Amino acid sequence: MNPLDALIRQYVGPVAKASGFSKSGRIFRLVADNGDQALLGFSTHAVDPSMVVFDVNFFMVPVPYWGWITRQHPTETRAPDSSGALVTCRVMPPPQAAHRPDEKGSFRSRWAFDAEGSGEVCGRALGQTLRDETFPRMRHWLDRANLLDAVRSSDVPMMRRMDPLMREIVLRIDDAPGKDVNELLAAAEAANVLNAFVVWARQRLASRVKTEG
Repeated sequence: MNPLDALIRQYVGPVAKASGFSKSGRIFRLVADNGDQALLGFSTHAVDPSMVVFDVNFFMVPVPYWGWITRQHPTETRAPDSSGALVTCRVMPPPQAAHRPDEKGSFRSRWAFDAEGSGEVCGRALGQTLRDETFPRMRHWLDRANLLDAVRSSDVPMMRRMDPLMREIVLRIDDAPGKDVNELLAAAEAANVLNAFVVWARQRLASRVKTEG
């Protein structure tokens, strides 16, 4: 078995299962009642022949954002993936599990273990980080109100898609009072936000209002 897959199986799988995640390959998935999804994934870097070097990232995929980016294929039934992430966050390793613990920026985010060793130090650190920090945060952010608070804040480093007003609309369009959403859409029009997005959002809101009766 690939060393990274062996490490994931031994140290990540049990923690993820206990936290309610399902697994497919190197992707772990948690699905909210409303269909929003939180995904955890792994990517490797061929930068050190003596080490297994990899990143761990998680992705928040709200249903409305997935609907927006797949709007041209409305009958497509594939499961949401990281391409539909409104928010992406790196899972940072503690120093003992980092490839370059003294580096800054993206190099500091890389996990590593000896390709010929057991990977125990890295695996235990990863399992603990996921259990104590990452998985609780992912579950918390599956609530769109909590995710909206997070993207408004600068407390947690993350990659955000869309501009702030569009993110606000995406995260409130299914739940906020129609009056509030219409005000946001009017503000988007005044700010010359992408017209196709405004049209899509108005259609989604109209469909929701019709369903609610």
